[in-house]
Amino acid sequence: MGVDEFALRKGHNYGTILIDIETRQPIDLLPDRTTTTVARWLTDHPGVEVICRDRSTAFAEAGRIGAPEAVHVADRWHIWSNLAEAVEKTVVQHRALLRQPHDSAATPISAAMKTMELEPHAAPGPRTAGRLCDRIREQHAAVHALLCKGVGLRAIGRDLGLARNTVRRLAYSASLDELLVGQWTGRTSILDPYKPHLHQRWAEGCTIARRLFEEIRARGYTGGESVVKKYVHRLPVRSWEASSAKVVSRTWCRASIFQWSRTSSASWHAVACSAVRLVTA
Repeated sequence: MGVDEFALRKGHNYGTILIDIETRQPIDLLPDRTTTTVARWLTDHPGVEVICRDRSTAFAEAGRIGAPEAVHVADRWHIWSNLAEAVEKTVVQHRALLRQPHDSAATPISAAMKTMELEPHAAPGPRTAGRLCDRIREQHAAVHALLCKGVGLRAIGRDLGLARNTVRRLAYSASLDELLVGQWTGRTSILDPYKPHLHQRWAEGCTIARRLFEEIRARGYTGGESVVKKYVHRLPVRSWEASSAKVVSRTWCRASIFQWSRTSSASWHAVACSAVRLVTA
């Protein structure tokens, strides 16, 4: 059985729809999306073996109460949707590291390294458009509107269907910029003094993170290998790869992900490669 919410009035009133996954036909409509209502329905209708749902904590708890023997699974649409949103959020958080696309053929790796900025630079202003930003803006406004009325954080989470940590993050953020940029954006890194060496070795063809880590550790680097690995994974691809790479826009990536999800040949490897191209393009 599939369980999901639907909006009677977006941002205010929501109900719950129950779907027979095998026949793809609606089973019932519930007046709200609370744990109590869904759990009561499951208790009154025993025999549910599989609950197909999103990541809502309310539906998860309702399943555990009303149908404790049922297996919980995520439907394919929500898996791809969550992946697309995660890719978009990652790109937004690291947008300062993205290079502007060129109309001409990709620049060879050596030339790209010469033009790379090695000194920390100010991050551009936060993105103000897009599905993710619009949703965060709506949630931020709704949370602060309820706070002004004296509603507590737990009640806000229950009314809006948000997790407690999400409500707390929205409540303690005075502006949308804080939510999109994050507290770590623009800060110096322990890796900064060794980036010129990493750029040079990368341009020479050394792309093994472990080897690069050992080289800069011998030069005095005291950080962890994971820091080096994350940084070099964001460096430009090698010239023979860049010549065939295309600039992948966020819109294309999201559309492609959902298109792949409808085909039997879709694979996580293909999606991961697309996400990497989006971040590094």
